[in-house]
Amino acid sequence: MKALRIHAYGGPEVLQVDEAPMPRQAPGEALVKVAATSFNPADVAIRTGAFSAVLPLTFPHTMGMDLAGTIVGDAGPEFAPGDAVVAFLPPNIVGAAAEYVAVPVGLLAHAPTAIPLVEAAGLPSTGTTAWQALFEHGALVGGQRVLVNGAGSVVGGLAVQLAVAAGAEVDAIAGPMSVERVRGYGAARILDYTETAVRDIEPGSYDLAVNVAPTPVAELAPLVRTRGRLVSATTDIEADDERITTIRMAAHPSRTVLEELVASVDAGRLRLHVTGVRPLEDAPLVHVDRERGKTLLRP
Repeated sequence: MKALRIHAYGGPEVLQVDEAPMPRQAPGEALVKVAATSFNPADVAIRTGAFSAVLPLTFPHTMGMDLAGTIVGDAGPEFAPGDAVVAFLPPNIVGAAAEYVAVPVGLLAHAPTAIPLVEAAGLPSTGTTAWQALFEHGALVGGQRVLVNGAGSVVGGLAVQLAVAAGAEVDAIAGPMSVERVRGYGAARILDYTETAVRDIEPGSYDLAVNVAPTPVAELAPLVRTRGRLVSATTDIEADDERITTIRMAAHPSRTVLEELVASVDAGRLRLHVTGVRPLEDAPLVHVDRERGKTLLRP
């Protein structure tokens, strides 16, 4: 079968579409025919070895943390052959950038029915990151005031929508090309970062700030009220602010979270910003010329 693999850490040139053996389905796994996976910025860190100290890879390594596909064969009582499924795969296991992948059943959720299956490959990792930033780490409840920095990104846009659906008042920092799209997500106020600097925002304005942009945490901390929270999915925390809780997060797979995200998509509360669907062979180009929005890869 065809698979997008790396045989060593390195630049985009290490990405190769190989002829790989069909996966062996172990007990507790399901064999899935892949409809699509997606490109994530974290794929660059995986490819270059930036995570190798904590998540070492076994080479050759098949890329692809996001999965949308259909069940093939026996998958236990929860899934039947032909069921459409999605999953967020840990980055150090065999990924979904292939024609088939064997997946632990505990990671699978039924795919949303309101969108095409290929498009659903854009949901698992980005949606989980947004959800965990807001609710697992941010402890968000309705009525709070929330700032999403980097709202024009895929994760940021999902965070805006999830926070609005939870009853929060959401302000969003985004670039000029994303303002109208983010406004459509229900943000109460859009701050164009080319016109409004973070330092110009009134200090202590927010119960929760979520950072999915390269902004230093120290610049955002003053915007959070005393005993509020600041969650960063992108930049490290260099020094704690004793007034607030600061958290540097990394998303982890969760079927429960994924099932909630799927329900939100099917209920029309959550929209994905998919901008392109490309073949696996285009992966080196995608790693170099990153498009705005989510790029999907099809085997």
